[in-house]
Amino acid sequence: MDAMSFTRNNTVQFGRRRTVPRVCVVDAKPHIRRFLADTLQELGFVTRDCGRLTELSEALPEFQPDLVVLGLLKPESEVTKALQVMMAARFAGRVMLFGGRASTALMGLQDLGEQVGLAMLPPLATPFRDRDLYENLSPFLPIPDSPAFDVDVEEAMRNNWLELWYQPKIDLREMMLVGAEALVRMRHPTWGIVPPASFIPDADDPNLRALSEFVVERAMADWAFFGTGRTPIDMTIHLPAALLGDSRFMERVWLRLPDHAAFAKLFVEIDSAEARRDHVLVRRAARHLQNYNIGISIDDVMAEASWVDIADFPIAEMQIDSAFIDGVADDRAKRTACEMAVEIGKRLGARTVAKGLERTADCRVVSQLGFDIGQGFLFAKPMEASRFARTMLRHLAANPR
Repeated sequence: MDAMSFTRNNTVQFGRRRTVPRVCVVDAKPHIRRFLADTLQELGFVTRDCGRLTELSEALPEFQPDLVVLGLLKPESEVTKALQVMMAARFAGRVMLFGGRASTALMGLQDLGEQVGLAMLPPLATPFRDRDLYENLSPFLPIPDSPAFDVDVEEAMRNNWLELWYQPKIDLREMMLVGAEALVRMRHPTWGIVPPASFIPDADDPNLRALSEFVVERAMADWAFFGTGRTPIDMTIHLPAALLGDSRFMERVWLRLPDHAAFAKLFVEIDSAEARRDHVLVRRAARHLQNYNIGISIDDVMAEASWVDIADFPIAEMQIDSAFIDGVADDRAKRTACEMAVEIGKRLGARTVAKGLERTADCRVVSQLGFDIGQGFLFAKPMEASRFARTMLRHLAANPR
């Protein structure tokens, strides 16, 4: 059988499909469905979970999935029925079973699926790592490489392709969630998730303002959703420095701020080079925004050595890039640079953020050096708003400060 297609009255080209792929996750246990759906979303799939066979029967014509991921339902006959449902619906996508490594039923059902004419991927033996799932699907992933050309952000906004994903910010003293950084993403109908470098407009592009307005509006709506009945968290958004001097734009920002005690502080992140170039504007804006509980967060501070000379610069947060954080536990030069960053933060009265944390050893060192906040894959990858609320905020609610 060709790895990229199979024949049953027609040929399905699953591996090169030029659209965002869809997957149904079928299992009786909600937490298993949710875990698999989250993992598949990170691979670029649009997901739908089904807890019963009736839901699968409805999803096949309505949702038209490219892939069905099927757990070993109890009793075993339910899996057989699920395979028969797909066969009767002439399901032309792929099917992947998952279950215990020692399960004889897994291989038996795999053989049954092939006998009835379904296109079966190799079964996924549990427990598994994310890498296991990726490797299992890699020959059939319908997402090609991201485009080498720029994607029109105006078209993306017009077609509602843009999303905000959130990465948690962790208090390194209490090891608790204290904030979320909003990161813009594009879910392109052909290319799947497109990185910001492919669509963020240049500084002189008029679409940059429209994109910034989208970020503000969406982040404020998500922040309100995050804060409902939960412990307050900070929100960080990215804006170009030039907009800080636009009084009409900034007025719309603070008018959208959630007016409730459940919300903490809004941080507006700007690039260090921009802040250095437009330091008069940024200084003026920072002082003014303090009245609205909005603080300026400067990214990649260590790239600008002369920050140490600006003792009265009213910034609220300094973000230290991963180039200085990754490997700090083993690199004396990086440790010295981080010590200097913490000292600068103290002089400015700004909290310090260690970005790009991926190793426990590095996290331990930056905590000992006095960093306030940690952020990176060690804690969590950026995730969609719904997943952030379901995972990070649920954990915070269960472990309030």
